[in-house]
Amino acid sequence: MCGIGGIVNTNNSKIDPSIIENIKDSLEHRGPDNSSVKHISESNCFVHTRLSIIDLNDRSNQPFQSTDGRYTLVFNGEIYNYKEIRKDLESIGINFNTEGDTEVLLKGFIEHGEGILDKLRGQFAFAIYDDSEESIFLARDRIGIKPLYFSSYKDWFIFGSEIKAIEKSGVVPFEPDMDSYVTYLRHLCVPGNRTGNKNILKVQPGEYVVYSLKSGISKKKYWDPFSFEVNNDINEKDAISEVDRLLSESVEYRKVSDVEVGLFLSGGVDSSLIGKLMKENEVTGLKGFNIDYEDHFDGYEGEVAEAEFASSTLNIELIKENIKYSDFQDLLNNYSFYQDDLIGDEVGIPLYFLGKSTKSNGIKVVQVGEGADELFYGYDHWLRFIKLNKYIKSINQSRSNVLDFKNHRMNLVSNILFNRTSFSGGAIGFNLSEINRLVDGGLSKEFQLINYVDNKWDEYFTKKSANLSKWMTLIDLNIRLPELLLMRMDKLVMQSAVEARVPFLDHKLVEYVLTIPQEVLMNTKTTKPLLKNVARSHIPNEIVNRKKQGFRAPIGEWIKKDEEYFYESIKEFNSLVNLFSEKELKRVLESDDFQKKWYLVNLARWHTTRVAN
Repeated sequence: MCGIGGIVNTNNSKIDPSIIENIKDSLEHRGPDNSSVKHISESNCFVHTRLSIIDLNDRSNQPFQSTDGRYTLVFNGEIYNYKEIRKDLESIGINFNTEGDTEVLLKGFIEHGEGILDKLRGQFAFAIYDDSEESIFLARDRIGIKPLYFSSYKDWFIFGSEIKAIEKSGVVPFEPDMDSYVTYLRHLCVPGNRTGNKNILKVQPGEYVVYSLKSGISKKKYWDPFSFEVNNDINEKDAISEVDRLLSESVEYRKVSDVEVGLFLSGGVDSSLIGKLMKENEVTGLKGFNIDYEDHFDGYEGEVAEAEFASSTLNIELIKENIKYSDFQDLLNNYSFYQDDLIGDEVGIPLYFLGKSTKSNGIKVVQVGEGADELFYGYDHWLRFIKLNKYIKSINQSRSNVLDFKNHRMNLVSNILFNRTSFSGGAIGFNLSEINRLVDGGLSKEFQLINYVDNKWDEYFTKKSANLSKWMTLIDLNIRLPELLLMRMDKLVMQSAVEARVPFLDHKLVEYVLTIPQEVLMNTKTTKPLLKNVARSHIPNEIVNRKKQGFRAPIGEWIKKDEEYFYESIKEFNSLVNLFSEKELKRVLESDDFQKKWYLVNLARWHTTRVAN
């Protein structure tokens, strides 16, 4: 796992070396093992910072250039099936000088062009400059596990693994995107290709973008989860067998490394199952990592006991850390900088400390359980939503704007009755009614991005094959997973130069799960029934049947320790941008909903730290 960046001056002017140095410095936390700069020309430069995992030899350092000098690659991620691709390329006479996946990726692109994307199995973001075509090819993996941002601003085209690489270059200014800010309040992230900075865009999951000096920017979607149809011939026995096979294969692929691979272990079914599969056919030990809090709080009792049981049962060495309020205080001033894009979920905080603990124990790579809940219906509120839709049906053909309620449950019922988007994702900050009151002047036509999910809803439910339960997984694959859950994992764990691998989100497994019929994949009596049936052949029932509580942080308890300090940041933000109604903002700050207060604190600090710089 690495950091990548590049910059082109479109007027062919020489690039100031300090600009390149700023880009490189901003990425070095992602790749502390080596950092290199390649001046393709005076006006074109690629940057790479390396976390050495596969082929530790310097010969695999990047930027990596073809023998004839035509192509230059910078690559972040892992291609797990690179040996198979290499074998295919060797069969047609292509020779290799390294043992890693970087050279395979470049030579595969040279041979197949964008068609190489269909062959890749992994998590990746990469850029390839073609000197003959004077173009840069940018691509992001299908699920969006690895990030990639770009900006075309005045005389510059610039890209990077993180927003901060582009902002720190000094050539692209920070310009707040109020449309993204308002949409963040709904989704706790920014969907589509937008970011909180109006001048910076992102390559979307399953997409490639081509920047040409001659013709500008073009893009194409090469993979779309919405394109998969249910196969009604799949029965439960077949599904259990195939999910078991694909998950085992995925975990095995993600063990491919020239360094030790660890595990984030909560003690629940997802991480315990991964741990058991990781240990199969292995004689060496496995290190598992767990985070707990000095202060416990209502609704969360911690997971240490469960993790200890799983580790002792599965023979995993468990390394535990406790987070104190003082740790959170020390992190807070840099947190917005570390999280990089707008990510509202406070779970990034314990993930940051998990990354630190992992790094301090000599581990560079971990496997994690992200994605299992979204694929296999692991949330109680998802099941309650499905049940509710059995009893309440829409009374309108077209979407209506009447009957907005402050109460979340009444608002949900209203959405179902009046044909509004009743499930806009697994993580919701404020509902539309709340946002309409909070934003000064309401949700006017200038705020278009907030309807991103509603447009997807309308498009999806015009299909005869549309299914509400499938929609829930599909929309989280489109918004919440790539732009919230996976970005908090990437940005906050990579802050300690630790790579997280996500076996549940191997695209072959995802594609298969999307074809499983609803009656095989889920029921409304228990969460993850299919996955639990897979797990029973690997791990004890005590783990399989454990009640899920989710990974959380005591953000409300921490805010209560110094409320005025946190509220001042929100007030300062609003004085700068005048986004919120003072009356409604005061009501939110005086309420008991500390979760929503954190979402506002996070937005405020994200903005003000950039204005200050």
